[in-house]
Amino acid sequence: MRQQEAIRDDYFPNFDVIRLYLASVVVVAHAWWVLSPSNAWSGSVMAVPAFLAVSGFLVLKSYSESGSLIVFAKKRALRILPALLGSMILCLCLLGWSATANSIVTWLTGGIIEPAGITNAPLWSLAWEELAYLCLAVLWWLGAYKKPAFIWILLLTAMCISWKVTRIPLSPYLQILSFLAPAFFTGNLTYIYRARLLQIGSGWPWVLFAIVVLWKEVPLPSYVWAAAPPVLQAFSMVWAGMAGARIVRVKFPDISYGLYIYHWPILMYLAGTPSEKSIIEFSIIYGASLITIC
Repeated sequence: MRQQEAIRDDYFPNFDVIRLYLASVVVVAHAWWVLSPSNAWSGSVMAVPAFLAVSGFLVLKSYSESGSLIVFAKKRALRILPALLGSMILCLCLLGWSATANSIVTWLTGGIIEPAGITNAPLWSLAWEELAYLCLAVLWWLGAYKKPAFIWILLLTAMCISWKVTRIPLSPYLQILSFLAPAFFTGNLTYIYRARLLQIGSGWPWVLFAIVVLWKEVPLPSYVWAAAPPVLQAFSMVWAGMAGARIVRVKFPDISYGLYIYHWPILMYLAGTPSEKSIIEFSIIYGASLITIC
């Protein structure tokens, strides 16, 4: 029995599905915006905070198993840098030197500096994810993860800041930025309490996931949706990835990260190509090119 619990605790089969879903939301939302800017679709969830929540779970798991900061840093570098370099090469080939330089600035500054001209816009979130890795290492060194109360305090503090920011007329970028810390700490706490959450059952995580995804489609007053904290979205994604019943029985390539960082250069290149294509033709070329490169 203990051996089965250890195996189940070590392997979480739905995270590839969750990450693929979140990346697909970003890809479709951006394509929709390019093809129909007057009727843009914002997506069913806030994908970037949800991505960071998944990282908050998996990266804490990785650090706890690494044994040292050096091993952990090597794992993170191998996860991020090769594909990031590939995205720069892709940007250079499709959009030129200027767009590539802009993309490097976007990545290094976390989107704080907005270069003039075309840039690989989604790279802004990578800097903040890398900063979250550094914060995790510091918190681990301080022993915070041995006392979950500290992580709860950080989560509640981050939620209060986020709540305050969302009520100030700021740019969407700053509002999304305020959601990242609460999402990350939500992922941390889900990992800390994973044993208890696994005991609840494998069906309830998907029930919560469905409710969160469909929430915006339910005809409720706007204040009801506005009152739903981003933490609920973050938790639903991580809980489904960790404890939900396995919905895909076959192993498939993890292309979610590639989808996220490769789609924008391809989308900008196709949008800038002078030719008349129907929405269906554009979508087929876009999708086939992106999946092939990923």
